[in-house]
Amino acid sequence: MIIAAMGLCFCAGTLSAAQPQDILWGLPYLQNMTTDGVTVMYQSRGSVRSWVEIGTDSLHTQKYRQLRGGQEVVHDLEHRVRLDGLQPGQTYYYRVCAQEITKNQSYSKTFGRSTATPFYRFTLPADTTRHFTAIILNDLHGVQAVINSVAACLDSIQPDLIFLNGDCLSEPADRSQAIRMVQGLVVPFHGEQRPLVFIRGNHEIRNAYSSGMTSLMEWPGGETYHAFSWGRTRFVVLDCGEDKPDSTWVYYGLNDFSGFRQDQVGFLQQETRSRAFRRADHRFLLHHIPLWFDNEANDPGGASAPCRALWSELLTRAGFDCAFNGHTHRHQFYAKGQHGNPYPMYIGGGPSVGHASVYVLRVRGNEYSVDTILR
Repeated sequence: MIIAAMGLCFCAGTLSAAQPQDILWGLPYLQNMTTDGVTVMYQSRGSVRSWVEIGTDSLHTQKYRQLRGGQEVVHDLEHRVRLDGLQPGQTYYYRVCAQEITKNQSYSKTFGRSTATPFYRFTLPADTTRHFTAIILNDLHGVQAVINSVAACLDSIQPDLIFLNGDCLSEPADRSQAIRMVQGLVVPFHGEQRPLVFIRGNHEIRNAYSSGMTSLMEWPGGETYHAFSWGRTRFVVLDCGEDKPDSTWVYYGLNDFSGFRQDQVGFLQQETRSRAFRRADHRFLLHHIPLWFDNEANDPGGASAPCRALWSELLTRAGFDCAFNGHTHRHQFYAKGQHGNPYPMYIGGGPSVGHASVYVLRVRGNEYSVDTILR
């Protein structure tokens, strides 16, 4: 179990011996944000001891570390520090500090250079939050020209959070590539100051390191399917798995998404009965593969059928305002009931400039709007 510990910060004057990029990969990024906490994730280039300093200004901070069973976690390159006990609706400033561990033996340890990132800022939602803006993206497939084009329009929107709705991190071969892929989205989308909600698509499930990719992210409950509240709005995220049957030869018998989808039936039953879901002003559903299509030819692998068979009854009764999907690489909007769908559906475009969809979800009290920008 990973916990966070809090204490007084170290003197900032001792942390200037190295540039952050010499010791850390890219930028820290925010995951699993709630009204009273957030997880700061970052990766180091070698073994380090590290901590996060946080405060309502940059002069008066507290120190949080990553501890497991009373020990600071120093054996790995991947780091996650949970900041709990924060105040809802409050703006905070934080930075990551790290020092190289050059020798780590039972009775002898030596330390090298130290560094600290700049201070970054984030604001937590409150239980009463009813005004915010979210961005939903999909199928970026690591195409840099598309990522740059999408990022260029975000400064004028200033979203509070960003959903990456599948196939944005495509087919990682090893951990270093996976880290580069994550940082390739964190940096342009400013994941150091707003949470990025990573949602699995079928391409995140492929290649040698795909099962390790989830260690670079964090979700409520620890599963890739989950639900969370942003103020008075409820978001439900499902994971459709692969887009072909488990028996397809290319999976070599390594997948069991049939059981995984069945697990989500119980999750949906519990979630849609929960007080948080029932009392929400708005309810939005996100998953990569659409469950309804305008034409069966647009679902050649039959990816939607097993999910629809298991989930459609629950989703129909739930009363979602709308759903956001991807996968088809064609921007489409289905009005409620247009193709048997029980709620409006926004299906995002594909990884080429001019065809990538940026959905801007604006919640303003009892009203919400969705604007579509094609980049």
